[in-house]
Amino acid sequence: MKQVFIIFFSLAFLQSQAQKKSPVTISGTAGVTYEGYGLTTRPVGWAGYPQRRPWNQVRFNFMPTINFSKNFSMPMNFNFAAFPTNFAGPFAGIKNQNIGQYLTNPMNNFGLNPTYKWAEFQLGTQYLKYSDLSTGDIGIFGAGFSLKPGDYRFKFFAGQSQQGINYAALPAPGVLGAYKRTHYMFSIGKEKENNYLLAFNFAKGKDNISSAIIPPPVPGTPTPLPEEGFTVSMQVNKDFKKGYYIKSEGANSIYTTDENALVNPAMKGFKPFIEAKNSTKSDYAANLSFGKKSTNFDLGMGAKYVGAGFQLPGYPYMQPDKFDYTINTRFNAWKNKSNVVASIGQRFNNVSGSAPQTKQLIGMLNWFTQFNDKFSLNVSFNNFGFNTPGVLMPGGTSIKNVSTDAGVNPTYTWTNTKMSNTLSLSYNYSNYKETLIPFGGGVGTTTLNNTHTGLLSYIPVYFTKKISPDFSLLYFYNDASGAKITFATISAGLAVPVAKDKVKLRGQLQYTLSTFNSFTPENNIIASCNVDVKLSKKFTWTNYFTTNYYKYGNALGVPYIGANYLESAVRTGFQYRF
Repeated sequence: MKQVFIIFFSLAFLQSQAQKKSPVTISGTAGVTYEGYGLTTRPVGWAGYPQRRPWNQVRFNFMPTINFSKNFSMPMNFNFAAFPTNFAGPFAGIKNQNIGQYLTNPMNNFGLNPTYKWAEFQLGTQYLKYSDLSTGDIGIFGAGFSLKPGDYRFKFFAGQSQQGINYAALPAPGVLGAYKRTHYMFSIGKEKENNYLLAFNFAKGKDNISSAIIPPPVPGTPTPLPEEGFTVSMQVNKDFKKGYYIKSEGANSIYTTDENALVNPAMKGFKPFIEAKNSTKSDYAANLSFGKKSTNFDLGMGAKYVGAGFQLPGYPYMQPDKFDYTINTRFNAWKNKSNVVASIGQRFNNVSGSAPQTKQLIGMLNWFTQFNDKFSLNVSFNNFGFNTPGVLMPGGTSIKNVSTDAGVNPTYTWTNTKMSNTLSLSYNYSNYKETLIPFGGGVGTTTLNNTHTGLLSYIPVYFTKKISPDFSLLYFYNDASGAKITFATISAGLAVPVAKDKVKLRGQLQYTLSTFNSFTPENNIIASCNVDVKLSKKFTWTNYFTTNYYKYGNALGVPYIGANYLESAVRTGFQYRF
């Protein structure tokens, strides 16, 4: 808590000093918010509905941009909490964090980006994307720079993405632990906007084995292993006249899944960046897209290959061992009243032959048409999925899933002299199939899931009144393997300004009746209220209150027939805009 106030008041002092000098301007927002949470369950001692949030939390945000001159600015993005309550918090043995643990805690965000002309320095928490096949999917706390002198590009960043967390069996469900991971990334290239890009990207991630105490792997139990990876990629993009373009990237990854393994002299590593071990694998990936863009019509084709052994520290969830291609288009029609964005292609999984190869149609369609000033229609379709290659760690599983979604959404609006009315109906159908294959192979478990969702909403807007009501009716039906769930929800809301528009009130009331298989129905009531008070032109007091009451039928069995819980939350805070 002491570190919070040191940082907060240091920044406040910086703002006051900046405002005293006329060449310096500062703009942005600052605020503090308290969050409280309550939960009561019946019967007393029933643990069927656990605590979902911390009982108390205080959050701070400070997001200014300081302009020292026309060419020198310093954006900041500070969001942090007073009490550690996430994975790296008290449940992992860190109750009183030191300054280093506080700054690198993933629930906090401290970022500074001082910029002078073509030079940007990146300090604190940064989410940096160098390319699609090098790094870009994680937040890292560290320091680096991005330099753009003329057409040349130089980038570098080094930092930490996760803390070292010791294994803990208790309290349940326990903590598996994690190793401290340090990242290094570098990029060099040449770019001219709307013309060309040539770049070479290098990224490395390495776990510190001594940063955490984690027991050796036990068969059938997920256990983190210390990992290390290095990637090098080359990007070549070119834009031609009349809207033609081509984009490409090729990459090679060398990844060690267990740093404790012995050195493998027979395998070529990439010294001095990474040394090959018995758990090291090396593979390739490539992206290619080309096409033509114009005001009312786009047409292109894209292809992506990812080898079975291709793995990146900067994209830890990238699916390997696949090849896919798509044809993509966008066009406007009917005097620009109709807009279509679509793609269609095919994905091949297990292209390495390590398992039976599968293929899948992948497609997307979003078609919006404004027939007239009253009626519009939106139609959508998505078909996608992924296939993980087996075994990420002992005790893990491989996952294969395919999801297909289709929806239609007509909207009708009519107006008279006193008000306008909007009536919207949406229907969505979702089909989902997932197969889990245990570690080491064998017969998998397949889950089928079909969902129908319908939503009807009505929103009136009064021209001479300040009230803003809304109404909706939702129907949901889910047929999964061994379970059928149905619920209907009716909701109504009302927003109204008072006290000469200085106070904005909004309330929402929602009731849901649900059933599960042949058990008796369950009831749910949710009520919420927002109260936003404008204390001055720049100072606002925001408040949010909600309560959630849920009563079960007889699905839980004796002695929990009729079990219920009452959950409540409050959020109040002050926001200042300067």
